[in-house]
Amino acid sequence: MPSATIELEAGRGTGVLDSEAIVGVLMAGGGSRRMGSDKAAVALGGRPLAHWAAATVAATSPHRVQSGGPPIGGLGWKILSDLRPGGGPAAGIETALACFPGAAIAVCAVDSPFVPPALLRAALTLLGPGVEAAVPWFEGRWHPLIAAYSPAILPALTEWLDSERYSLRKLLDTRRVAKIERTEIEQLGEPATLLTNINTPEDLTRAEAFVSGAELL
Repeated sequence: MPSATIELEAGRGTGVLDSEAIVGVLMAGGGSRRMGSDKAAVALGGRPLAHWAAATVAATSPHRVQSGGPPIGGLGWKILSDLRPGGGPAAGIETALACFPGAAIAVCAVDSPFVPPALLRAALTLLGPGVEAAVPWFEGRWHPLIAAYSPAILPALTEWLDSERYSLRKLLDTRRVAKIERTEIEQLGEPATLLTNINTPEDLTRAEAFVSGAELL
Protein backbone atom coordinates (compact mmCIF):
# COMPACT_ATOMS: atom_id res chain seq x y z
CA MET A 1 0.00 0.00 0.00
CA PRO A 2 1.23 3.57 -0.48
CA SER A 3 3.16 5.24 2.30
CA ALA A 4 1.28 7.56 4.59
CA THR A 5 2.27 11.02 5.75
CA ILE A 6 3.00 11.32 9.44
CA GLU A 7 0.87 13.80 11.32
CA LEU A 8 3.22 14.94 14.07
CA GLU A 9 0.69 17.06 15.93
CA ALA A 10 -1.27 14.98 18.42
CA GLY A 11 -4.90 14.71 17.50
CA ARG A 12 -4.52 15.26 13.77
CA GLY A 13 -4.15 11.63 12.79
CA THR A 14 -6.98 9.20 12.14
CA GLY A 15 -5.67 6.22 14.09
CA VAL A 16 -5.18 5.29 17.74
CA LEU A 17 -4.51 8.19 20.10
CA ASP A 18 -6.49 7.12 23.18
CA SER A 19 -3.91 5.96 25.73
CA GLU A 20 -6.46 3.55 27.18
CA ALA A 21 -6.37 1.61 23.90
CA ILE A 22 -2.56 1.44 23.69
CA VAL A 23 0.00 -0.76 25.39
CA GLY A 24 3.67 0.16 25.15
CA VAL A 25 5.90 -2.88 24.74
CA LEU A 26 9.63 -2.95 25.42
CA MET A 27 10.99 -5.82 23.31
CA ALA A 28 13.70 -7.36 25.48
CA GLY A 29 13.93 -10.97 24.32
CA GLY A 30 16.85 -12.47 22.44
CA GLY A 31 20.47 -13.01 23.30
CA SER A 32 23.42 -10.63 23.47
CA ARG A 33 25.96 -12.83 21.73
CA ARG A 34 27.62 -10.09 19.70
CA MET A 35 27.80 -7.75 22.69
CA GLY A 36 29.40 -10.40 24.89
CA SER A 37 27.31 -9.37 27.92
CA ASP A 38 23.71 -8.45 28.72
CA LYS A 39 23.29 -5.46 26.44
CA ALA A 40 20.21 -4.26 28.28
CA ALA A 41 22.45 -3.52 31.24
CA VAL A 42 25.46 -1.97 29.52
CA ALA A 43 25.90 1.72 30.20
CA LEU A 44 25.14 4.37 27.60
CA GLY A 45 25.36 7.99 28.63
CA GLY A 46 25.60 6.98 32.28
CA ARG A 47 22.44 4.87 32.37
CA PRO A 48 21.52 1.31 31.35
CA LEU A 49 20.95 0.95 27.61
CA ALA A 50 17.48 -0.51 28.23
CA HIS A 51 16.37 2.62 30.06
CA TRP A 52 16.62 4.71 26.90
CA ALA A 53 14.08 2.62 24.99
CA ALA A 54 12.01 2.21 28.16
CA ALA A 55 11.69 6.01 28.40
CA THR A 56 10.35 6.09 24.85
CA VAL A 57 7.82 3.35 25.61
CA ALA A 58 6.76 5.04 28.86
CA ALA A 59 6.17 8.32 27.03
CA THR A 60 3.92 6.56 24.53
CA SER A 61 1.41 5.00 26.94
CA PRO A 62 0.82 4.75 30.69
CA HIS A 63 0.32 1.02 30.13
CA ARG A 64 3.70 -0.57 29.51
CA VAL A 65 5.17 -4.06 29.70
CA GLN A 66 8.44 -5.84 29.00
CA SER A 67 8.31 -8.62 26.42
CA GLY A 68 10.80 -11.39 27.15
CA GLY A 69 14.17 -11.30 28.84
CA PRO A 70 15.11 -11.16 32.52
CA PRO A 71 13.75 -8.33 34.68
CA ILE A 72 15.43 -5.04 33.83
CA GLY A 73 16.72 -3.31 36.92
CA GLY A 74 15.04 -0.06 37.82
CA LEU A 75 11.87 -0.64 35.80
CA GLY A 76 9.69 -3.07 37.71
CA TRP A 77 7.47 -3.62 34.69
CA LYS A 78 5.31 -6.69 34.17
CA ILE A 79 7.15 -9.22 32.01
CA LEU A 80 5.30 -11.16 29.33
CA SER A 81 6.71 -14.61 28.68
CA ASP A 82 6.36 -15.61 25.04
CA LEU A 83 3.50 -17.96 24.25
CA ARG A 84 5.94 -19.59 21.82
CA PRO A 85 9.38 -19.79 23.45
CA GLY A 86 12.07 -19.53 20.80
CA GLY A 87 9.69 -17.88 18.33
CA GLY A 88 11.67 -14.65 18.19
CA PRO A 89 10.27 -11.11 18.04
CA ALA A 90 7.18 -12.20 16.10
CA ALA A 91 6.20 -14.41 19.03
CA GLY A 92 6.73 -11.50 21.41
CA ILE A 93 4.37 -9.31 19.41
CA GLU A 94 1.81 -12.11 19.18
CA THR A 95 1.99 -12.54 22.96
CA ALA A 96 1.47 -8.84 23.64
CA LEU A 97 -1.52 -8.60 21.30
CA ALA A 98 -3.04 -11.76 22.77
CA CYS A 99 -2.55 -10.59 26.37
CA PHE A 100 -4.27 -7.25 25.73
CA PRO A 101 -7.26 -8.05 23.50
CA GLY A 102 -8.46 -5.12 21.47
CA ALA A 103 -5.48 -2.91 22.26
CA ALA A 104 -2.98 -1.56 19.78
CA ILE A 105 0.65 -1.94 20.78
CA ALA A 106 3.59 0.39 20.26
CA VAL A 107 6.85 -1.54 20.35
CA CYS A 108 10.46 -0.48 20.79
CA ALA A 109 13.48 -2.77 20.91
CA VAL A 110 15.57 -2.68 24.05
CA ASP A 111 18.68 -1.97 21.96
CA SER A 112 17.22 1.03 20.09
CA PRO A 113 18.08 3.97 22.34
CA PHE A 114 17.40 6.90 20.03
CA VAL A 115 13.77 6.35 19.04
CA PRO A 116 11.79 9.51 19.83
CA PRO A 117 8.36 8.98 21.38
CA ALA A 118 6.93 11.10 18.56
CA LEU A 119 7.82 8.36 16.07
CA LEU A 120 5.78 5.74 17.93
CA ARG A 121 2.92 8.17 18.47
CA ALA A 122 2.92 8.98 14.77
CA ALA A 123 2.87 5.26 13.94
CA LEU A 124 -0.18 4.84 16.14
CA THR A 125 -2.04 7.59 14.30
CA LEU A 126 -1.54 5.67 11.04
CA LEU A 127 -3.43 2.62 12.29
CA GLY A 128 -7.04 2.40 11.25
CA PRO A 129 -9.44 0.52 9.00
CA GLY A 130 -7.41 -1.60 6.63
CA VAL A 131 -4.08 -0.70 8.22
CA GLU A 132 -2.72 -3.48 10.42
CA ALA A 133 0.66 -1.98 11.26
CA ALA A 134 2.71 1.18 10.81
CA VAL A 135 6.42 0.54 10.43
CA PRO A 136 9.49 2.56 9.42
CA TRP A 137 10.88 1.68 5.99
CA PHE A 138 14.49 2.72 5.62
CA GLU A 139 17.37 1.57 3.43
CA GLY A 140 15.18 -0.96 1.68
CA ARG A 141 13.83 -2.80 4.72
CA TRP A 142 11.26 -2.73 7.47
CA HIS A 143 12.20 -1.87 11.06
CA PRO A 144 9.49 -3.95 12.76
CA LEU A 145 10.64 -3.48 16.35
CA ILE A 146 10.10 0.28 16.19
CA ALA A 147 6.47 0.20 15.17
CA ALA A 148 2.77 0.11 15.98
CA TYR A 149 0.53 -2.92 15.51
CA SER A 150 -3.25 -3.07 15.38
CA PRO A 151 -5.07 -5.98 17.04
CA ALA A 152 -6.36 -6.71 13.52
CA ILE A 153 -3.01 -8.24 12.58
CA LEU A 154 -3.15 -10.91 15.28
CA PRO A 155 -4.98 -13.64 13.30
CA ALA A 156 -2.53 -13.37 10.41
CA LEU A 157 0.43 -13.30 12.78
CA THR A 158 -0.82 -16.40 14.60
CA GLU A 159 -1.36 -18.24 11.33
CA TRP A 160 2.12 -17.21 10.20
CA LEU A 161 3.72 -18.60 13.35
CA ASP A 162 1.56 -21.74 13.29
CA SER A 163 3.09 -22.50 9.90
CA GLU A 164 6.57 -22.14 11.45
CA ARG A 165 7.38 -18.90 9.69
CA TYR A 166 9.08 -16.42 12.00
CA SER A 167 10.29 -13.48 9.91
CA LEU A 168 8.37 -10.34 10.81
CA ARG A 169 9.73 -8.55 7.76
CA LYS A 170 8.41 -11.22 5.39
CA LEU A 171 5.04 -11.15 7.13
CA LEU A 172 4.84 -7.38 6.73
CA ASP A 173 5.47 -7.79 3.01
CA THR A 174 2.15 -9.65 2.81
CA ARG A 175 0.01 -7.37 5.00
CA ARG A 176 -1.55 -3.92 4.78
CA VAL A 177 1.14 -1.82 6.40
CA ALA A 178 1.60 1.94 6.44
CA LYS A 179 5.20 2.62 5.47
CA ILE A 180 6.85 5.38 7.45
CA GLU A 181 9.27 6.57 4.80
CA ARG A 182 12.59 8.34 5.13
CA THR A 183 11.08 11.75 4.40
CA GLU A 184 8.65 11.36 7.30
CA ILE A 185 11.31 10.12 9.70
CA GLU A 186 13.52 13.06 8.79
CA GLN A 187 10.94 15.37 10.35
CA LEU A 188 12.15 14.00 13.68
CA GLY A 189 15.87 13.60 13.02
CA GLU A 190 18.42 11.64 11.06
CA PRO A 191 16.85 8.23 10.27
CA ALA A 192 20.12 6.31 10.53
CA THR A 193 20.52 7.62 14.09
CA LEU A 194 16.92 7.28 15.23
CA LEU A 195 16.71 3.66 14.02
CA THR A 196 20.11 2.61 15.40
CA ASN A 197 20.46 -0.82 17.00
CA ILE A 198 23.21 -1.42 19.55
CA ASN A 199 24.42 -4.97 18.95
CA THR A 200 28.20 -4.87 19.41
CA PRO A 201 30.78 -3.08 21.57
CA GLU A 202 31.65 -1.04 18.47
CA ASP A 203 28.02 0.05 18.12
CA LEU A 204 28.05 1.06 21.77
CA THR A 205 31.22 3.11 21.32
CA ARG A 206 29.68 5.01 18.41
CA ALA A 207 26.47 5.61 20.37
CA GLU A 208 28.45 6.87 23.36
CA ALA A 209 30.23 9.34 21.12
CA PHE A 210 26.87 10.55 19.86
CA VAL A 211 25.21 11.02 23.25
CA SER A 212 28.18 12.75 24.79
CA GLY A 213 26.90 16.00 23.31
CA ALA A 214 23.19 15.17 23.02
CA GLU A 215 20.28 15.82 25.34
CA LEU A 216 18.48 12.84 26.79
CA LEU A 217 15.46 11.80 24.70
